Amino acid sequence: MQPGQPAADGLVLPYLQALLAAQRQDPPSLPMRPLLGLRARRMARHFLLDDLTSPAEDPMGTELENALWGDGVVRVFTASLFAPPSPIAIAHDVAAFRPDRLVLLPPSPLFSGGLNGIALQAWDRAAKAAGLDVVASTLCCHPTDPALLRTLVTRAREVMVPGGAGSLLLVMPGLGWSGGDPLGWQMDRLAAELSRLLELPAGRVDVARLDVTGFDDAGLPTVEQAIRRTRCPALSILPLSPWPLVRAGWGDYLDEWRDLAAASGILSLTLARPALAEGADLAPLVRQALAGRAGVCSGFGRRLCPDTHGHCPHKRMAVAAMHGQTMA
Repeated sequence: MQPGQPAADGLVLPYLQALLAAQRQDPPSLPMRPLLGLRARRMARHFLLDDLTSPAEDPMGTELENALWGDGVVRVFTASLFAPPSPIAIAHDVAAFRPDRLVLLPPSPLFSGGLNGIALQAWDRAAKAAGLDVVASTLCCHPTDPALLRTLVTRAREVMVPGGAGSLLLVMPGLGWSGGDPLGWQMDRLAAELSRLLELPAGRVDVARLDVTGFDDAGLPTVEQAIRRTRCPALSILPLSPWPLVRAGWGDYLDEWRDLAAASGILSLTLARPALAEGADLAPLVRQALAGRAGVCSGFGRRLCPDTHGHCPHKRMAVAAMHGQTMA
């Protein structure tokens, strides 16, 4: 599963409406839809597709297939949450392929309700609509997977000031649900891992959310708040997703973040390449899922967020499976 990106100007508004509708577990009520439409139109003014290209092929899917060629006959399908191809269309393609086992990879290594949570729900509905009755393992998250950590360390070292004089800010689109979303908790754990790998003092790797109207803050500051409280002369921002979702690219924020940094006394602000693992890096996750039992699992086969985070599907899905239930 991927968040997806609109491929043309005429698709930006429905894409943003679908994104904003993910702020709750249930579809938006009729009174809420005009408000979501108004918010989407305001956001669309800043969504510029000038430099966006839509490749005809999915390179990540091809790379993953190649990495798994020795594991039997493997086919990789890619569905998008907020833009075509939809999960329903892809579920019918998967059903036509007639697999004997299915692994669902999430749109993000970090769990937030408005992204991975919605993805699980969307695929569950699509699979039922397509009559796809096959043993499935669903990965809900993999926030500290070794492949992800390797990518993040490489991206950080490309832009950080040599000698450890700067700070690193990890940024993720803030699509948390209210009532116990684990996004902030997982980002804090990821920051701790990166501090150790980059040999930076505690507090020099910080976390923030890209603010998206209507979603919960998940205990995370906004990017602007994090920039203002930075006390280092150099700051590097590392996006944890390929796209910011509410704009066409992360570079669209660079000028305003640099202006804010200068006003806050930061001498240098750099933007790292977004953290996007190569398709081959996902192969170990697929093999882990295939080696485990069916149902919802995390990247290490255990729950990666505490019981207080009720939106984490790992534990409740394991309990539901014991009673022959599916995800609501």
